[in-house]
Formats: sequence, structure tokens, C-alpha cells
Amino acid sequence: MTLPPLDTAPSPRSQPAATLPPLAAALSLTARCYVLERRKPVTGSAFATFFRRDVAAMARALIAPRSERLLVRASTGAPGWASVPWLACFAPHVTRSMRHGVYVALFINARDERIILSLQHGAADILTRDGTTEGHRHLRRLAATTRAALVGHNHGFSTAPLSLSSTARLPLGYEAGCALSRSWAADAPDLTRLEPDLSAMLDLYRHLTGG
Repeated sequence: MTLPPLDTAPSPRSQPAATLPPLAAALSLTARCYVLERRKPVTGSAFATFFRRDVAAMARALIAPRSERLLVRASTGAPGWASVPWLACFAPHVTRSMRHGVYVALFINARDERIILSLQHGAADILTRDGTTEGHRHLRRLAATTRAALVGHNHGFSTAPLSLSSTARLPLGYEAGCALSRSWAADAPDLTRLEPDLSAMLDLYRHLTGG
């Protein structure tokens, strides 16, 4: 794993509790350092480059053996820092963007230093078209329909509301559009489960989308 040079150490209250696989370790680092890193200019940020390029590459390597085609992208925001950075896997016959369609995402809740795996409906286009209140209703209906389509799969993922600890427009839309999720503290021992849980979520995504 290529780590960025950091001017500040990770938060002392959240040090990794176990040896983690590469993608889980990189996401743990991001969750623990993001609040401090986003205080610096995003232009030329080694940390932003690390997340967009290196963390996305780790995810691509992890899912490369899968039979279906998936696009992987990661973002810390543009032009400035996002309040919630994300890494997402898209079935290209469904969507290639976080703006619309259904996909699998990994969100960083930086305030609470948590990592969230989510089966997700894109929010931006719906919010632009329908406005905030009706857009959230529409996203919640889509998420409920997706959950219903996966009843009987015994997946074990949470159907509880998602919390990204942000009042920004898009994160609130992501919360409304979440169908299933699993969340970890950045220092949780069971973060070792992130990579197999991502694979299991992608299996559900493939079933849902006919990938």
C-alpha cells in the first residue's frame, strides 16, 4: 500500500486494532486522518491523490477476479474537499456515476471516524429534479424497493437508516438512498471483515442488476 506523507498523526483515540488487509487499512487511515487533511489546500494534496488513485487501485485489484465488469472510482470532492469522501463500484450497464442509478459505495464518515459500506441509490440527479423534500421521499422509496427485492437472501446487512454525520446536501441524499449497509469504527477489530463483506454486497448488486 502506498501511503501519503502526513504532516499530522492519526487521531490517538482511533488507532488500528488489528493487522488489516490493504483496502481496509487504507480506508481506516482515511477515516482517521481526513478531518485534519481537509484543513489543508486540496490542490496538490498527497492525501487526496492517495485516496483517489491508490485506494481506488486497491479496490480494483480486489474485485478483478469477479466475473462481472465493474468500474471503480474514488473521490475526495471537486473542486474543494467533500464532507464525505467515497469509493464506489458501478455496473456500467446501470450507471457510471454517483449521480444516478444503483451502485455499491464505501463512505467515510470523517467526523465519527467510521467506514460505511452501502448498497446505494444515486442522489444528485433526483435532488436536482425533485428538490430536497420530495427527492428524499423518492430516494427512500427506491431504497425500500431494493430491500424488498433482496428479501430471502439472508445477507445480514443492516436496513437501519444510514448516518454520515453531515448536513451537506449530497450526504443527506446518500442517507435517504441507502438500501443496505454495514458500518465499522476505523479502529474496530472486525474491520478485517470489510473486504469479504464488500464481496458479499457486490454479489447482491450483481443479482439485483443482472450483471
